[in-house]
Amino acid sequence: MREIGRLLAVTVLLSVSLSAPAATAQEEFEAYQRQQQQGVQQTRTEFRAYKEKQDGEFADFLKSQWREFETYQGKVRIKEPKPRQVPVVVPLAPAPTPAPAPAPAPAPAPVAPAPVPDVEVRPAPVAPPVVTPELPPVVVAPVIQPIVPPPPPPQPKPVPLAADMLEIAFYGNQVGFVFDPQWRTYRLSGGAKPEAMSAFWLMMSGSKYEPTIQAINAARSRLKLDDWGYVTLWRSVAQALQPGRKAEQNLLLWYFLVKSGYDVRLGYAGSDIHLFVAVQQQVYSTKFTAVGKQTYYAVLAADRGDSIRSFYTYEASYPGKLRALDIGSAATGFTRTVQAQRMLSFDYKGEQIRLSVPYDRRLVEYLESFPQSEFPLYFDTDGSSLVRQSLLAELKKHTATMNEEEAVNFLLAFVQKSFAYKTDDEQFGREKYFFVEESLHYPYNDCEDRSVMFSWLVHELLGIKTVGLLYPGHMTTAVALKQARAEFATVDYQGSRYVIADPTYIGASVGMAMPSYAKLRPGRVVEIRH
Repeated sequence: MREIGRLLAVTVLLSVSLSAPAATAQEEFEAYQRQQQQGVQQTRTEFRAYKEKQDGEFADFLKSQWREFETYQGKVRIKEPKPRQVPVVVPLAPAPTPAPAPAPAPAPAPVAPAPVPDVEVRPAPVAPPVVTPELPPVVVAPVIQPIVPPPPPPQPKPVPLAADMLEIAFYGNQVGFVFDPQWRTYRLSGGAKPEAMSAFWLMMSGSKYEPTIQAINAARSRLKLDDWGYVTLWRSVAQALQPGRKAEQNLLLWYFLVKSGYDVRLGYAGSDIHLFVAVQQQVYSTKFTAVGKQTYYAVLAADRGDSIRSFYTYEASYPGKLRALDIGSAATGFTRTVQAQRMLSFDYKGEQIRLSVPYDRRLVEYLESFPQSEFPLYFDTDGSSLVRQSLLAELKKHTATMNEEEAVNFLLAFVQKSFAYKTDDEQFGREKYFFVEESLHYPYNDCEDRSVMFSWLVHELLGIKTVGLLYPGHMTTAVALKQARAEFATVDYQGSRYVIADPTYIGASVGMAMPSYAKLRPGRVVEIRH
């Protein structure tokens, strides 16, 4: 019994000695967690204080540091006038083949002479044969109007989900976000003045704006938006918060974009509020201004800044690090499709080929809002999945059995003859470049639009590298054929030879240059990445 007692005592002592360190470790871990949480909370508090200090300094700065800035007319990419009518290839007529001499008539069998009346019979004069010269056929591109769909249904009004939540439709996608109620009741009183700008910034900085930014960033990630899509989404948010109030919308948009890290400059002229945005790429056909070494564009103005003369803005920037907008690429896969239809028809080697091509009307609406930029943006932007599944599939039925040169000629004939030609100035009153989807929507296109469409088709269907060639008043393309004939018109670029393929020269096959540009060197070669 004594032995059993001793064993029990030892067991108890061991259990106590083993549990004590475990309890101590648990307490240490809990203390560590509390310390980390306190550290995180302290970091957040310090960061919040830092941001509040920044916002306060910026608000103070906004009260006084303003001066007038001039705006400048938007630059134009193609300055030389484009041809009003495009040339048509006229094939030479073959030399006429002389008609064979008629065979001599057989001698008539002798017959008894009939009584001859006393009248002189003269043979009727034979008229010389009428020779109608053979005229060469003229190939004319058909004017085929698209089936214009009805306008898209109006965007539904913002739906309140709760007292401080809204849901908007963004190109067919539902996006919900929280908001601070005071944003909806704010009014710019007393006109646009530095003091009002400063007060607005302080009001917004003291509000609960972080959850809204988090919600919009989550929507951007889900929809895979490009920079312009993200800015456009914020514009929709501002419009939902302050419907019909342009000045208040621009104030909200300015704040949200700056807090999202973009270099957006606010200005005022009279009672109007203007926004100018720093952009990484060159922007065309849009008014701009310069503050210091940075150029800002009126890309958020409905008229691209045409109505803005001069305005007042602050000279320095927000103290936080801001970046310029990147419009080097355009997303084409985030819209909820609204299908429209385009009927296309063209002749190829005597065969009339007809296509019914669906495209995404909502994507056209988005691309229409995109700032006009450098040519690679248009060449490198994909068509919608709807166009890929329809147009590419239909054309591939023909090109799949063709050799390389014949397939290129087939695609040239499609682009040359399926679309009616008209310059941008005639159609829109301004220069406008088309993405692939837009050529299927608008009734006319011109040389750079055809070059974009043709290059995309050649890459997607044939896997052939292309380059864009810019001449004075004209753009065309060249293709890297595996085999090029000696008589083909070519250009050399970065050690490779490309064969001219002009989708605007009606009836031209690969290797034929438009006569006006046959002896000219291109002013610029556009490298296409796809």
